[in-house]
Amino acid sequence: MSTSIQLKQEINQTLSELHDFAKWKLIAVSALAAVGLGISHAGPSIPYWLLFFAPFACAYVDLHSYQYLLRIFALAKALREHADDQLLQDYELLCERLRAKGYFGIGMYAQLGSSIGFSILLPGFALAMFLQQYGVSSAFFWIAGVIWLVGLMSILGFASMFNRKIRLIDDD
Repeated sequence: MSTSIQLKQEINQTLSELHDFAKWKLIAVSALAAVGLGISHAGPSIPYWLLFFAPFACAYVDLHSYQYLLRIFALAKALREHADDQLLQDYELLCERLRAKGYFGIGMYAQLGSSIGFSILLPGFALAMFLQQYGVSSAFFWIAGVIWLVGLMSILGFASMFNRKIRLIDDD
């Protein structure tokens, strides 16, 4: 089997694993939401504070997804520049041109958009509950707000880091 075919199989395997990460994000956030909203809790108080971990769960999954995407970009670049199969090399060159025009960005928007959406909705609800229970002057409210912002900033920071690393791969 040619090296080009093996590299393409590696890309396909990595894509499959990347799709699994998207599922794990939904599972992790759903589990946090279920417990944090009291759906699976029979106690006297609902642990809203768990909802503040949604941004961190999203950031963790996104970080792994970005690592897999960087691997795919590196493999694709190797195929564009050194494939022993002309059709495969032409295909990767076409994909690079289409990516530069934004044709393949929808998945990235979905990944980042879901992380931001989950990270605003769930902790936002918890913050509203904290505000209702403890008021604005409560340390709980302000600590929760800081935790929330750190989680959101992690998501945005990882996305920015990923974009910088893609440019490094493209420019190398």
